Amino acid sequence: MVAPHAAGRSIGYNNHELHRRARAVFTVLQVSDTHLSARIPRFNANWAVAARVLAMEADCLIVHTGDAALDGPDHEEDLAFAARLLRSGLGPQGQRLRCTPGNHDVGDPPSLKPRQPATDRRVAAHAAALGPASWVEDVSGWRLIGLNSQVLGSGTAAEAAQQAMLAEALLTLGARRLAVFLHKPPFLDDPQEPVSGYWTVPPEERAALSPLFDHPSLRLVASGHLHLARIIRRGDVVHAWCPATSFLVGPALLADPHSGARTLGLMRHRFLEDEVESELVPLPDAEPILFDPIAHEIYPPAPA
Repeated sequence: MVAPHAAGRSIGYNNHELHRRARAVFTVLQVSDTHLSARIPRFNANWAVAARVLAMEADCLIVHTGDAALDGPDHEEDLAFAARLLRSGLGPQGQRLRCTPGNHDVGDPPSLKPRQPATDRRVAAHAAALGPASWVEDVSGWRLIGLNSQVLGSGTAAEAAQQAMLAEALLTLGARRLAVFLHKPPFLDDPQEPVSGYWTVPPEERAALSPLFDHPSLRLVASGHLHLARIIRRGDVVHAWCPATSFLVGPALLADPHSGARTLGLMRHRFLEDEVESELVPLPDAEPILFDPIAHEIYPPAPA
């Protein structure tokens, strides 16, 4: 079952919900796009709201799908600050935090001709602060894979190591089911769609990941980046866009939300034996900051 609008009922559960919770093998809470910084603390208070919600579910693994920091590529202190704030907010759950990097953590691949290219040095800085950028974790009949979408097509050592990790993870999968976490979604509406620019994994890199995304054991692809909430199912696979905790992206910067909701929140993923039930967890106490009018203030244009 996929419940895109059923979350947020934080007080009490009906019998059907209690039955669903009882069937769950384990639960992952996904957080994304916190954009934390001591230099520009505009979005830090919203993380505090999210942390209070996360702290209520102490037994869950927490996966952060990127843009933990406001500007990690040019300000490594933002990465260090984000790591401290995330772990202090989670308290004793800190050791159960897994992260995958976003463009505001390590930069972008060369296909976007970025001002901040993803490099091995930047990936190493992220790892020093927040742990490995690519990872595999086995839990109760499932294999969770964290991918660094930012190095795809970069030709870096980090990309080569990730490809080797992925090949080994698929080779040794056995009877496990698969769930993938990454910053950028592999596509917006269709796996065969053409270039989507800044918002998705480029088609040529998407093709390189086809052994993963086309695998018959895949059940979940969980991403962030779009600052939208959307849950859809394609065959056996749930594709979940986790909204940000930090700010909303309006129509000036993202004209078409592709049926996603412009909201702040988290995602809850309940893993059953052979499927995943995903739902939005809204953050009604977070400040709904609209990014469009303050974009140049937060991320000033590069000097000409």
